[in-house]
Amino acid sequence: SGGVMTLLWSVGLPLFKELGIDAARQQLYTTVIISPYALKPFIGVTSDLFIVWGYNKRYWAILSIFIGFVGCIALLLLYHTGAASAAVESGPTSVRHLADLIVICFFAMNLEGATLDILGEGKYSELMRLHPQSGSSIISFKFVWSLIGTIVTQTYVGPLSDAGWFHVLFWIALFLLAAPFYPTWQGWIPETKRSPETEGEGEDRLVRVSWCCNNRSSKQWFLFDRGLFRKKKIPFVAIALSGLAAPLLSTVSTYFDLG
Repeated sequence: SGGVMTLLWSVGLPLFKELGIDAARQQLYTTVIISPYALKPFIGVTSDLFIVWGYNKRYWAILSIFIGFVGCIALLLLYHTGAASAAVESGPTSVRHLADLIVICFFAMNLEGATLDILGEGKYSELMRLHPQSGSSIISFKFVWSLIGTIVTQTYVGPLSDAGWFHVLFWIALFLLAAPFYPTWQGWIPETKRSPETEGEGEDRLVRVSWCCNNRSSKQWFLFDRGLFRKKKIPFVAIALSGLAAPLLSTVSTYFDLG
């Protein structure tokens, strides 16, 4: 998260400045761009309650990588096809439409960073609970590498932004966004595969989500942990609503203020 988050945070302001976006509008756009990090509680609750192909984390992480990858590809297409230059030449209305697309792409890319961040935090919290003798070593390890990523990213974002080479930064972002795919696909996040046959009974069993698994003979690939929800219903609902509140409020208030 250190590299991607720092890159997107740092490149946003010079990018919007080059497009002629005023400072007030830039700040409003930035609020929406970073709002995926406020979604982390909601993402965490979703991954705890919904099991995809037997795993709580693996396929949610892969989905977020896909979303971030698509967002970055869209940005590259905007700049390599000349759409960005054409919008600047067409006038303020076209620039605002372009800026809206950039905000959506940045949101998608940050969504990947936020998702991988909260899923990783959940896993190392679990490991700390299972191995209390480890202390805070795993947290220190994570934040050291995050800090290194931040420092390295800052060394090249400034010069490349000043030179107007935003497409180069987007290629770097594409690499950073795609890098977690292989280890995630290979199951480097340790998880035990879950199924209705191996855990839970009665009201506390894992249940198939009917709207996506209508065929009873089909593989049960999307399950809901009803037992966990019954045990922690109030905390889950409160956390999910608080996670959704900030990004929804920032999006509505931003575009209401922009008129």
